[in-house]
Amino acid sequence: MLAVVVFLFATLWMPYRTLVLVNSFLDRAYLDSWFLLFCRICIYLNSAINPVIYNAMSQKFRAAFRKICGCRRKGSDKPAAYSVALTYSAAKETSMVESTDPFTTELEELTATDDLLSDQKMMFPDPCVYEKENFSDA
Repeated sequence: MLAVVVFLFATLWMPYRTLVLVNSFLDRAYLDSWFLLFCRICIYLNSAINPVIYNAMSQKFRAAFRKICGCRRKGSDKPAAYSVALTYSAAKETSMVESTDPFTTELEELTATDDLLSDQKMMFPDPCVYEKENFSDA
């Protein structure tokens, strides 16, 4: 995604930056109105295309955008599954062995399965939902 954003930034700003560079060496500046309009449109497109790129290439951006705008898909009442990144080493210290398998890694021991989770699930209130206030009585 970063490569695409950088490539589009360079491509869309190139006409304007080239115009500035060329005009710094010319005695009389090149100010064709159509070319200036083209440069301004390219600069505008650079700013306008970034959210489209982020939406197309990043699931985190889409989720954050939906959360901010309050857009929810129908049938999305179930809680989202979250993953936690763990760092671990493949070699395990033998003095702290908890399992009988010497080839078990720490990640395998920390991985939660459905049988380890309790049958009761906690439901947390949605912090984005607030009661509507009626200010018409004021």
